[in-house]
Amino acid sequence: MGCIYNEKVERNIAPLLILLMVFGLSLLSVSYYVSEMGWDPEVSTILDLFLTLVFLLAGYAVILKGRKTYRYSIIGDELIIHRMTGEKNELVAKVKLHEIKNLHVKSHKTNLMGLIRKNYCKNVVRKGCLCEYQAEGGSKSFYFSPSPSMLNKIKSGRQTS
Repeated sequence: MGCIYNEKVERNIAPLLILLMVFGLSLLSVSYYVSEMGWDPEVSTILDLFLTLVFLLAGYAVILKGRKTYRYSIIGDELIIHRMTGEKNELVAKVKLHEIKNLHVKSHKTNLMGLIRKNYCKNVVRKGCLCEYQAEGGSKSFYFSPSPSMLNKIKSGRQTS
C-alpha cells in the first residue's frame, strides 16, 4: 500500500547574493588595476562596460535561480519531483520507489579535501541527497534536498515494495 506525501522546497538566496557581491568586488578590483596600469582610456572604458555587462548577467542569473522552487511528492509507489518557476511547472523526475538503488545523503560538514579532489567537485556545492535509480537504458541519478521525514518515507516505501 502506498502513501501520499508532499513537500515544497525553496532555494535560500542569501548565499547567492553574498557570492554575487564578492564577484562584483572582484570585477571592481580588476577594473581598478587595469586603469592603474596605464592602458589607453578607450580600452579601459570598453573593459568597464564589459565587466558591468558580466555583472548584470550574473545578477540576472541569481534572480532566476532564486525564483525556483521544487515540489517533492510520493504518490503510491512513485517519487515525483517538479520544478516550479512562477506559473511554469516542469516535471524533473518520476521514479518508482523499487527502482531506487541508492540514496547518498551528503553530510553538511565542510571538507577541504573535497574542494581539491576532482571526484568530489560535483557534490561540493550541492547539498542534500543523491538518488541513483535504475532506468530503462541503465542507471541515472539526480540531486535533491529532501527533509528527513521525506527520506524516511522513501526508505520505508522502498522496503515495502
